[in-house]
Amino acid sequence: MKKTANKTRQRQMTRREFVGGAVAAAGVMTGAPALLRGRNLNDKLDIAFIACGGRALDNLKELTVVRGPAAAAAEGEGAAPHPDENVVVLCDVNQNALDAASQRFPLAKKFNDLRRVFDRPNDFDAVVVSTAEHTHAFATYLALTNGKHVYCEKPLTYNIWEARLIRETAAKYPKLSTQMGNQGHASPARRKIKEILMTGVIGPVREVHVWAERAWGLQDAASAEKFDKPHGFYNGIQIVDRFKEAMPIPPANHFDLWLGPAPARPFHETYFPGPRWYRWWDFGNGTMSDLGSHDNDVPYTVLDIRQPLTIEATSPNGPVAHKELAPATMTVVYEFAASPSGAPPVKLVWHQGDSKPPGWVPAWGGRSQLFIGDHGMLLGDGRLLPEEKFKDFQTTPETLPRSPGHWIEWVDYAKERGPVPGSNFQYSGWTTEANHLGNVAYRTGKKIEWDYKNLRATNAPEAAPFIKRPEYRKGWNNILKFP
Repeated sequence: MKKTANKTRQRQMTRREFVGGAVAAAGVMTGAPALLRGRNLNDKLDIAFIACGGRALDNLKELTVVRGPAAAAAEGEGAAPHPDENVVVLCDVNQNALDAASQRFPLAKKFNDLRRVFDRPNDFDAVVVSTAEHTHAFATYLALTNGKHVYCEKPLTYNIWEARLIRETAAKYPKLSTQMGNQGHASPARRKIKEILMTGVIGPVREVHVWAERAWGLQDAASAEKFDKPHGFYNGIQIVDRFKEAMPIPPANHFDLWLGPAPARPFHETYFPGPRWYRWWDFGNGTMSDLGSHDNDVPYTVLDIRQPLTIEATSPNGPVAHKELAPATMTVVYEFAASPSGAPPVKLVWHQGDSKPPGWVPAWGGRSQLFIGDHGMLLGDGRLLPEEKFKDFQTTPETLPRSPGHWIEWVDYAKERGPVPGSNFQYSGWTTEANHLGNVAYRTGKKIEWDYKNLRATNAPEAAPFIKRPEYRKGWNNILKFP
């Protein structure tokens, strides 16, 4: 692929610029195979599924289900068809998951190594990536550079550098349909919140609190017993560091392939299988990158905010970040500048675990958002506060277009019959960067000043290894390259 000057890496592209210009720019796309440019738009997509268990099962269900007559009738005339695409490739490092999926789709080719899927790229049109977080960028990058539509689970990438790479690579292929798997982005609730804010009923929003009370990760033993017992213990012992003993690798587990680009380490059940891996810095980024991809997406969607100027993070679970494990409870404060449209500066505060916004009461729920304006507050469920003040507020009419569905958006754009998906990689790329910055600030241990263009914390050079992995393992170290 033709290399571009370094300035390409430094340029900014807002979601407004991409959504407004993607269709116009689509004619310049040359990297997609002729099959995608000339196919019958009613044809089914031939999809390669990279990962077959966990989240992949939901994606398989959403993309391979035929609507029955009753469902079609209930949805009404002119409703978008439910995706019912072809599964032509299955890949998983867990042989049991691969074999189970293969029983459902016996004609699909099978692989354990995601890199080998792309040895025969003409066998498929699109790729669904549902691997563990640390290999998202590899499968996604290989898909994009082979001209494939890509649906990737959240977070889009393992770190900030990878998010910028995927975002800029995807920008070179505007005809490719891209979507990150934060399904709520397509929900009517996002539109309703924005419609309420557009009335001006609470005035300009200057502060937002987002909270998710999941408390998985490093914490005191009593809290772990209460909040994290299914995943935070091994044989009754709390997971607070690596276990020294190595375990035999189960026959069905291709553990070296699961490690992928991460540093080598002996196998242990505290990493795999199940969601335990996401608390280890080598493989994931804890609750911040997981639920943050869903819940911070609400203010990112409805407010006119761009890249944060400063980020500060604290955790009662550890004033100093653990070298191996993400914290269970953490608070992150982002400061955003005033927007070009005239909206004021915004402070966004992320709360996970035991952290809650000031004034929180159980009636607000264990996972929501609070928008604070000059004249009142708005909860993520649409309630205006104080309720007595806004008791006469009339429900706003629907003025924003509703989504036909998160997966449908992706399929429709791939078949040239719908707009750019809402969580396309130009949008989800920058939101992924912002979410990861919370952990970067925490691991750095200081309030960082963020230089978005140059991907660096200007006051914290020690943040560099958290922005970009210092090195990838051999066999994975020559895949990711800026266009």
